[in-house]
Amino acid sequence: MARDYYGILGVDKDATDAEIKKAYRKLALKYHPDRNPDDEEAAEKFREASEANEVLLDPEKRRIVDMGGDPMDPSGGMAGGGFGGFGGGGVSDIFEAFFGGQGGGRQRRTRVQPGADALLRISLGLDEAYTGVRKSITVDTAVLCDVCEGTGSKSKSKPQVCGTCNGTGEIQQVQRSFLGNVMTSRPCPTCQGTGEVIPDPCDNCGATAASAPAAT
Repeated sequence: MARDYYGILGVDKDATDAEIKKAYRKLALKYHPDRNPDDEEAAEKFREASEANEVLLDPEKRRIVDMGGDPMDPSGGMAGGGFGGFGGGGVSDIFEAFFGGQGGGRQRRTRVQPGADALLRISLGLDEAYTGVRKSITVDTAVLCDVCEGTGSKSKSKPQVCGTCNGTGEIQQVQRSFLGNVMTSRPCPTCQGTGEVIPDPCDNCGATAASAPAAT
């Protein structure tokens, strides 16, 4: 049975991204492991809230949820199990086939990925909470690799077109199903969907173009 991701966060099905993020932050603060050490129930609620936030902020995953499926269920999670076992990927393969697998294809990934939200704990006195206060904080963040200067390459050369997917960032295959032959597409395993490869990865950053975290 598909999970009720909206119910987990306590939001309506027409909730905006901002409302979903607000509901998640509220639950994350309440059930975070740092605030509830050795509390298995709180840890489970924190995990569920994090997963629901991830699903509902992803347009494709949210569409599957709205169709009655569960994008986090390997079998597809459709009510009644009608699409379970499709090509080993469940209902997500069907959506990829009809909405992303043919024609325009999926959007190629970028090597630069946004960082995750940081959750910081700050102690406030009662008077500070009432009147408001400004505090200086320290946040760990990745910095540009000083060895390859952000190229990810030992020789500082530009990335090359991936030979497996020819730069498309995806590979396609035909699968047989009860619908007939269906073409599905998946991120290229060689370039991880970026369409580019670095033949000589930097030893310092491993081709990520970022070095160890530094306080800012």
